[in-house]
Amino acid sequence: MDINQILKGKTIPLGVIIIVITYLAGGLSTSILPFVFFTGILIGFIKNSDKIEALVSGLITALIGSVITTLLNVAFMYVLYGSAYVMYVLSNSLYLIILYLIVGAIGGLIGYYVSEEINN
Repeated sequence: MDINQILKGKTIPLGVIIIVITYLAGGLSTSILPFVFFTGILIGFIKNSDKIEALVSGLITALIGSVITTLLNVAFMYVLYGSAYVMYVLSNSLYLIILYLIVGAIGGLIGYYVSEEINN
């Protein structure tokens, strides 16, 4: 596994853009869990040369996308509800980011296996 090979190309920025756009289109109260999962499947499907590469690509995409959406969520909640609600959102965001990382990695693996099944 070469990190330069994983970061090469446009798959990770494409996945981050998909996560952010679906979060914004879905509304503020929706969870990005299904978006991260399906984006992880898409990234794993595109990065199908190695199982570890698909897993790490899904993980990196989920990390960047979930951090960006969490920051957007905190900004929106601060504007709409004030600082009291922001502290609640920040206290739960670490658990959610870890959950999104796990789901993104699983999505990357599923995408890799789907791609392998289609190619064989």
